[in-house]
Amino acid sequence: MSNNIEVTIPATYSLAGTLTLPNVRDKKLPAVLMIAGSGKGDRDGNIKKLKMNLYKDLADFLTEKGFITLRYDKRGTYGSEGNFLEAGLTDLIDDAVDCVNFLKNNPDVDANRVIILGHSEGALIAPAVHEKSAVSGLILLAGAAEPSIDLLPRQNELAYNELNESKGFKGWLIRTLKVTEKARKQNEKIFKKIKESDATVMRVKGVKLNAKWLRETMQYNVVDHLKNVTCPVLAITGEKDLQVPPEHAEKIAEYVQGEAEWHVIPNMNHMLRKYDGEHTMLGLMKEYKAQINEPIDSELLNKMDQWLKKYFL
Repeated sequence: MSNNIEVTIPATYSLAGTLTLPNVRDKKLPAVLMIAGSGKGDRDGNIKKLKMNLYKDLADFLTEKGFITLRYDKRGTYGSEGNFLEAGLTDLIDDAVDCVNFLKNNPDVDANRVIILGHSEGALIAPAVHEKSAVSGLILLAGAAEPSIDLLPRQNELAYNELNESKGFKGWLIRTLKVTEKARKQNEKIFKKIKESDATVMRVKGVKLNAKWLRETMQYNVVDHLKNVTCPVLAITGEKDLQVPPEHAEKIAEYVQGEAEWHVIPNMNHMLRKYDGEHTMLGLMKEYKAQINEPIDSELLNKMDQWLKKYFL
């Protein structure tokens, strides 16, 4: 059993969060801050058409193990103040630093046992957060270990290749109309326009884009920050993760200076679920929707449990 407490985290803009505490607290406890992946998902890990409760389920698991957890809405989303489109990657890092400090100052928390759990983009920025407010451990789930300027185009290329390999009349039409070549050139043009601008928000083809975030993300190299990490690190990625290269879990462990453990979980995808179907970039949303009621991979949870017991319990 656990207690969920709605909290407000002091930051540049006040952030709304959920602090989850075990029912039994006869001493100061270790704590875990969860940093979410990219986009406008809420603190529980849900978007409008995809309610997977990823971070809520992780929080419940960790609280059962005796950890206090904190998850929060990003700047300018749901209960948090500010403007999401105006927030850059550096702003997201600063907000996470404020959340670390919030935990360290909580009277129920052992400030010497605060851990960051980052998923996807959260795993990318966690080492930078650690540099600004040192924590005792990092759990990096579905994280990359290369400059983002290399990571993002690779994701696009996977989608382009799948389009080109489409079968039947649809495939013939895509190749005849050179859809992928046109999409590639259009994206390159958009990124060039954003890169050469200093605007915080830009309108491209009638759609507002968070230009500051895109520029700062393309300039960000997680490796620079991983090399400065001296605390224990656990890096885990799924074998079927298409959004980050699974082999980067091992690279993360090689880059950090502290004790590091890495795992690639068989048949696990980016949303930390087992999936036996065909994994494609163009079919990711369909894949994730099919898993709404599926639990988080038990092997992942077991690896986390063993690592946490080793260092923090």
